Amino acid sequence: MSLILAIAAALSFAIGTFLTKGVALKISIYRAIGPLFILNALFVFPLIPFGPHWIIWSGPIPYLHILGALGSGIVAGIIFTMVSRSTASVVSVGQAITPAVVLLAGPIALGTSIVPVQVLAIVVLVFATLFPLRKSLVGVGSFTTIFLMITIGVLSGLVTVAVVLLNKEGVGTTETFIVRQLLAGFTFMAIFPPIGLHWRDFMQLVRRSFFMSVGWLASIYAIRQGSPVVVQSVMATIPLWVILIEVIAYKKRPSRPVVFSAIAIAIGIYVLALTS
Repeated sequence: MSLILAIAAALSFAIGTFLTKGVALKISIYRAIGPLFILNALFVFPLIPFGPHWIIWSGPIPYLHILGALGSGIVAGIIFTMVSRSTASVVSVGQAITPAVVLLAGPIALGTSIVPVQVLAIVVLVFATLFPLRKSLVGVGSFTTIFLMITIGVLSGLVTVAVVLLNKEGVGTTETFIVRQLLAGFTFMAIFPPIGLHWRDFMQLVRRSFFMSVGWLASIYAIRQGSPVVVQSVMATIPLWVILIEVIAYKKRPSRPVVFSAIAIAIGIYVLALTS
């Protein structure tokens, strides 16, 4: 069951990431992000009665919620900016290094262990994966491109750590997801009011939010029910799925650097998962 959920999560994330391109090109980028977060939360609202009692204000929980929302918001802003200048598959590679970041942050935040060889392997993996994509953003320099992709991976990793810590505090999946999405959504809408969005824009946002919400929930339940090694390995294939969707939709061959990086990150995360 865990494997099926992981595959469903990977496919849902891939479709949602692909749809991000359409949203970024047709709708004002930052004005669309707030409503997307709110829609993500609304899709999960029906599951609230089936989850545990919410404990938002206990101990470190509110701070972990804020950390998760802050990381998610910044990542969303970077992703939409990058997608407007490149392809969805390029951005998905940056997100795919998240498990490597979690492995690095584990000894500090989660009390896990890591050996020097793993640290070296992560550095090599990140460099080998992102360096071929250094010229993939139109009008953006190589250093800035790599920096943005690393930032996506690092912040996504910190959000994952926050989720794990919330789970240790007894916070349920629905509370973790909904509170983070609402905090990020209302913050974005306060800074960038969703003025000028039309009905057709709203339907695009609904489609994208549906697939991303399914992906988040499926991945969380997959991790809780099965092996993290299997789940991380399957999730690392998301860039490959995005490439396949782009090939089908655009009917043209993908960029070689993107294909190389997607394969490299999938293999690298699998190897790291086996050694962790």
